[in-house]
Amino acid sequence: MNTTIASACYAALRHGGAPPVDARAQLGLGRRVAFELELFFHGRFGGPMRPRFARHHRHVTAVLAEGGFPVMPERRP
Repeated sequence: MNTTIASACYAALRHGGAPPVDARAQLGLGRRVAFELELFFHGRFGGPMRPRFARHHRHVTAVLAEGGFPVMPERRP
């Protein structure tokens, strides 16, 4: 995979809430490449623009403990 494409895909997955291990697996990256992309991700986006769901699994567990997610009614035209 092209380095530029891998970097963009990795950043997109991480911003979407994927943990580093999942992003690596989905893109089929080696450990070294994934490690370098993670460093780049934190260096470039590590300030106020952290992944929105950095603790996604912990968040879901907490929400489920409080009764789960609200269900939105399906609207059909």
